[in-house]
Amino acid sequence: MDNATKPIKTKILVLSNEIDRLFDGFFFEEQNLENLLFCYDMALNTQMALRLIEREPCAYSTILVDRTGFEEDELARFASQVSEIASPIFPKILQLDDHLKGRDSHWYECILNNLFEIPMIAFVQFITELIRLKDRGLFEHLLNVKTYSAELAKLCVKEGIIDERTAEFVSFAGFFHDIGKVLISDEILHKPSKLTSEEFESMKSHTVLGAKLFEKSIKTNKENRLLTAMYQVIKYHHERFDGKGYPEGLQSDQIPIEARIVSITDVFDALTSSRSYRKAYTPSEALSIMTSDEGHFDPQILDVFLNNFEQIRDSTSQSKFA
Repeated sequence: MDNATKPIKTKILVLSNEIDRLFDGFFFEEQNLENLLFCYDMALNTQMALRLIEREPCAYSTILVDRTGFEEDELARFASQVSEIASPIFPKILQLDDHLKGRDSHWYECILNNLFEIPMIAFVQFITELIRLKDRGLFEHLLNVKTYSAELAKLCVKEGIIDERTAEFVSFAGFFHDIGKVLISDEILHKPSKLTSEEFESMKSHTVLGAKLFEKSIKTNKENRLLTAMYQVIKYHHERFDGKGYPEGLQSDQIPIEARIVSITDVFDALTSSRSYRKAYTPSEALSIMTSDEGHFDPQILDVFLNNFEQIRDSTSQSKFA
């Protein structure tokens, strides 16, 4: 492998005395994405963490600290010792608070914005775990949409609608389409009755809020097609083909094709999932609703979805319709 294509390897040190509580297995595997190789080291206590840092003072770009189980004075001493060991190359220390489910949207926004100090792959992985901890239902919806979108995108490649590289971006971006919902209050997100007009406007803002999380990275990575696809899917997956959607009222080809694909799979999974205010529709009922909603979807992509519905439906690893 030549220097031009050699992956950049970076590390994060995770300090937690309850590793299993915070993270599941796949979260710590080495990941390859956009020529970046990313991995974690684990420490169960501050002494272990300091030994790792002493061994490789310049190895870590970031230290993620789970505050659960550690006293404030211990963490303060740890930060001071890290500064002495690693100076002048001092890794950023981010504290992960406990009881994530109870945090308000402002806390999440602060954490998410701070994460732009670490590599993009770390941001993506951390936010994946944040969603899983905050809202399991949302996490499962994102997984389903990712799976459906990947399958629909492959079929669109066969039909000559998109190329294979775009299909890969659709698959990845599909998971993050509703990322902005972590910034919506739980009272609105899980309200058991119909939203008021004001509450619905707040709910709709998840598209813009989610997209803003990626604006800084896009400005410094303008040629990164994956980041662009993620941004566009997050912001525009609620646009309608007839121009009556939100947030910008785009229509037809003005809507990025990645967002047009995810729009279909998002609605299908939402309709076939239970909500606090209604039961899940059957797949056939969902299709009937979608086909009767004239002007909502790109007709060419919707035809691909309808003509290959069983294949797409069965692609989810979760036996949702068993």
